[in-house]
Amino acid sequence: MRLSQSINLKKAILVTLEGLSFFGFSSRLYALEGDVIRPYVSATYSYDDNLRRFNSKQRALSLTGNSDTSDTVFVKSVGIILDKQISQQKIFANVNLNRSTYDRNSELDNDGKELTGRWDWSIGRRWDGNVEIYHKEAMVPFSDFQQGVMALNTRTQDRRSFEARWLFHPRWRVRGGITNSETKFSAEIQQAANLEENSQLIALDYLSPSKSMVGVVYRHAKGIKPDQVFQGFSFSNNYDQNELKLNVDWTVTGKSKLQFLGGLVDRQHEELSGRDFRVFNARGNFSWMPAGKTAFNFSIWRENNAQSFVTTSYTANKGGAVYANYYATGKITLQGSIRYEKRDFEGDVIFGQQRSDKDKNYSLALIYRPIESLQLNTSLTHASRKSSNENFDFDSNGLSFTAKYEF
Repeated sequence: MRLSQSINLKKAILVTLEGLSFFGFSSRLYALEGDVIRPYVSATYSYDDNLRRFNSKQRALSLTGNSDTSDTVFVKSVGIILDKQISQQKIFANVNLNRSTYDRNSELDNDGKELTGRWDWSIGRRWDGNVEIYHKEAMVPFSDFQQGVMALNTRTQDRRSFEARWLFHPRWRVRGGITNSETKFSAEIQQAANLEENSQLIALDYLSPSKSMVGVVYRHAKGIKPDQVFQGFSFSNNYDQNELKLNVDWTVTGKSKLQFLGGLVDRQHEELSGRDFRVFNARGNFSWMPAGKTAFNFSIWRENNAQSFVTTSYTANKGGAVYANYYATGKITLQGSIRYEKRDFEGDVIFGQQRSDKDKNYSLALIYRPIESLQLNTSLTHASRKSSNENFDFDSNGLSFTAKYEF
């Protein structure tokens, strides 16, 4: 069931806080009378036959040495959502705390956090925008960092943004925004990949009568990374990046929509000019619902990714994905996905040879909602990687069961 406006929300909050205490967390959450509050709890039990993403040689050594490469993990999670409309203003917050416990690899047991706060503001009929904060603490997947980190490696992500939009004509809109984002790693060997980026954007959009949109976006970003030391010399890896892109969000028919964001991206480093690039980045999505029970989403991309690694400042990514949903009944949904990506690790002017990876991911999930407040999810996954450096090859299979209850 859901909390109605007539329920004493103070009591609901006390119940939620008691649930947090049961999971071993201590937190303070406040809400005003009349807010829409949705506490929830979830539990996930999953199995992975290659947790640390070892290649075949490493798996053989592990099987005859210290431990098996497979493991199971139990994740307990509690959270609360606040969603409130006040006249033209909308306030949204989602706080989630979780604890992961591993069967064999107990040194990886960890507590995670995720917080999203958003204010969608509006002034009159012509001005609107949003203010958003985001914070997440979670273990870094071994598919991202397989080598050099055998103990727990935590990634902390923070993002703060502000955007304002001005509808100066019924068909034309200008918007601008600023964003600050930070990524930090707990493992010392990975801290060279820490990144802070400050960006500003301005855009001009044309709005069609059907609310489709075509626009142009200019974005500037300043990236700040730790200095890198090589043979006693320190190098700055900070950069300035400028982007000019076409932005399309177009309703093709009542059952399909096309989205596209692409254009020129130019990055210049303070030092290490061999890591500079000027390329065409693009990402396209096409969503299609041919029948009432079936929906598809197709994605393709070609992007130089600012994702940081210890030995490179960016990766050139090319890939595609297909996602499908089949709504068998009002309570049962079947989901499937196929994803392929080729990543070239570029910009390595001082750290050895370049690396190239080919990643394939498949998933199949069955979602059952016996009642409105309860959702049960079973999923099967397969992931594989072929790399020019065989140390980064892997194959893995996973199975998970999740139950989520929203009060």
